[in-house]
Amino acid sequence: MRRIKWFAVLAALVLVAAACGDSTSDEPAGLSEADVQAQIDAAVQAVRDEAAAAPGGVSQAELDAAVEKAAADAKAAAEAAAADAAMGGEPSIIRFAFAPDPAWDFLVDTGTLEIWEVENNIKIVASSTWDEFTYFAGGHGDIVSMGTQEIPVLETETSIDTVTFGKYNFQRSPMMRRAGDTYETLADIPVGSKICVSSPVSNTGFWTVAANELHGLDYRVGGGDYDLIVNDHFVNPTNLLRGDCEAAVVIPEAAAPHLRKGDIELMYNGLMPFQLYSTFSGIDDGENHVLSNLFTATEEWFDSHPIEVKAFLALWQEGVDLWNANQAQIIESYPEHFSVESAEDTEWMIEFMDGDSDWFVESVYLDDAWVEAEVLIYDLMVKLHPDNPNGLPADYGAPRFESVAP
Repeated sequence: MRRIKWFAVLAALVLVAAACGDSTSDEPAGLSEADVQAQIDAAVQAVRDEAAAAPGGVSQAELDAAVEKAAADAKAAAEAAAADAAMGGEPSIIRFAFAPDPAWDFLVDTGTLEIWEVENNIKIVASSTWDEFTYFAGGHGDIVSMGTQEIPVLETETSIDTVTFGKYNFQRSPMMRRAGDTYETLADIPVGSKICVSSPVSNTGFWTVAANELHGLDYRVGGGDYDLIVNDHFVNPTNLLRGDCEAAVVIPEAAAPHLRKGDIELMYNGLMPFQLYSTFSGIDDGENHVLSNLFTATEEWFDSHPIEVKAFLALWQEGVDLWNANQAQIIESYPEHFSVESAEDTEWMIEFMDGDSDWFVESVYLDDAWVEAEVLIYDLMVKLHPDNPNGLPADYGAPRFESVAP
């Protein structure tokens, strides 16, 4: 047994050398997922061969333990060697598209991002856009933030294969009414009325499912029971107040001054989508579900950049931790992200996000049980009207989710 264990260590060291390669090579540093797996397979096979040749043989338990250790050592050695090799060359580039975000600005302004880029030899080329869906569909990025419900729609419409590997924000856009109106739910609004929304997809994807499941109503852009008018989040509160629509679906921060003053009120007992979902989904796992911002990459990029993927998640976990530790400071420092100007509006926003209304996740890392529950909303999207842009065919291909360890 001792001889096999020592061979496992030796195999891992050999893999380190293989991973580093020729320092004079012009090939880019780094190992693909297939490269890493090939080295793991080679190390495991070497251990098996050594065990077979061992005088007197070894027990199955000893062999299993040695194989497990060889695989773990080989993976760690290969990834560490690839990371070391990458540090000696040009930085790896991640093209990342993301909606304007206060935690990202905090990462930049505190120097956290710069330190991370130096330590990991990775450069993030960020593009700020509210329409990440179109950006990614056009092939302009490696990683994009995208809602749970947008991913299968993207794959169906574009044939882009994706991998989703992290989470960030829950779907938070509530339905709102003018103060004095008596609408409690969508069902109270007369059919045919105008409703102000920000996109045919995104939060409309959630509300079309909620309308169908809760009320049997067809809610979609370009048809259905209501006339959905698309405008910017930050324009829609004004549109609602001047009577251009009977209700509006808006991110809370876009309507903060009006919500504080009471000009606009939340419907559905003040619940945001990630809070409302559990009332009709049948999911009771104690977790929040329906994300507006997941980290999604092209499958080709994800499979060939395991080191960058792991580093990217570590960066964003630090961003979430900084948000949780400095929430009030961040809201005060970046009022433009929360549509607040006065001290009263700022204080209202801080109080609103304290506790259950905070739409930031605690951890960016996925786990298999959470993913299994999260994707159940796809079954509800199959039930939508065939002309609904958020609908899925019964034979839709399930998007790929991967849990990446810290």
